[in-house]
Amino acid sequence: MAKAKTTHTMVKLVSAAKTGYQKWFNIPRHTQRLNLILYDPVAKRHCLFTEEKKRKVPLVIPKDFTRSHRV
Repeated sequence: MAKAKTTHTMVKLVSAAKTGYQKWFNIPRHTQRLNLILYDPVAKRHCLFTEEKKRKVPLVIPKDFTRSHRV
C-alpha cells in the first residue's frame, strides 16, 4: 500500500539581511513561493524573508480582465 502525500509542507524562510536567522512555516503544498517581511531579532529590524529551497509550484495563469472575448 502506498503512502499518501501530505497536503502541507514545511518551508524554511531565511532573512535577506544575511544574519543567518531563519523561520519555519507550515504551508499548503500547492501555494506560491513565500516572501514575507518579518522581524529579524539579529538585525533588530524588519527584513525580507524568502524561501531557501526551490520547490515545485503550480503555474499561475494571469487573469484577463479586458473582456476581449466579448465583441
